[in-house]
Amino acid sequence: MQEFKLILGLLLLSFLATLPARAQQEPMFTQYMSNPGIINPAYAGSSGNINVNGIFRKQWLGIDWSPTTTTISINSPFKEYEIGLGLTLIDDQIGPMHQTGLYFDYARHLRLSQNHNLSLGLKGGFNYCDIDLLNLRSNEYDPHLIMYPGYKKLLPNFGVGLMYYTKNYFLGFSVPKLVRNSIKDKENTTEWIGREERHYFLTTGFLFTIYENVLRIKPSVFARFVNGAPVSVEANMAAIMYERFWVGVSYRVTDALIGFVKVRVDDQLHIGYSYDLNNSRLKSYNKGTHEIYISYDFAYKNRRILSPRYF
Repeated sequence: MQEFKLILGLLLLSFLATLPARAQQEPMFTQYMSNPGIINPAYAGSSGNINVNGIFRKQWLGIDWSPTTTTISINSPFKEYEIGLGLTLIDDQIGPMHQTGLYFDYARHLRLSQNHNLSLGLKGGFNYCDIDLLNLRSNEYDPHLIMYPGYKKLLPNFGVGLMYYTKNYFLGFSVPKLVRNSIKDKENTTEWIGREERHYFLTTGFLFTIYENVLRIKPSVFARFVNGAPVSVEANMAAIMYERFWVGVSYRVTDALIGFVKVRVDDQLHIGYSYDLNNSRLKSYNKGTHEIYISYDFAYKNRRILSPRYF
């Protein structure tokens, strides 16, 4: 159980961290509930299947250089479902900044009792940050852009997470990046011009059976905390019909009203789509946000695919 002690220690350190932050920097997803492993390494292997999935998100259509994010992930259980491993590739571009991240997940699953499980996870990898300031449009000549046209830097990092889950509910907490990587201005080494800040994620959800195999209701809540930035809270409500069709709405406080659908084509293939209708000050300048989700499960060692999965 040494790995449990290590991960718990790292989680305690993350709670004690109080250094100031400036803004939210992690890519945002609407369909995080379909792939919590993006933000929480403890999720790896918890589905009991070898899962490959991808999400493509185009945010704020109609605004130049709006965020475009793509992720591809794979995770699988090992050692009789006691260990989960995962790999995630993230490509995120907004304005002149382009980030590519590659992260490995390790999760240790502990069965507490019948259908009650605790998982602790570690995430490790890097972001490659490329900022090209020469692509900025300026009405006036700026000699600083010629002298310092941009920068590129490899930013290694690691994070932690935990998840408690049963057949009817789950609770997760994670800090995907614990290291506050920074980039210094070459002209003035005391001035910070970029920094990776710690993001704290809290997720929870429940499953209510209205009529067996016909209708289930799944409410969930997602919260993101960053010192120096407003708390981001998103409430979701999904109706699951005939174990095959998911239809739901979400509300991201002060930001967006969201509608989403997901179809379980068969026991292996799932396809989802969401649309964010912006409700912030940007609502007059964009045409909303589109997100597409695709997931495929492979049987693990000739065992039956565990489907449908709710958490």
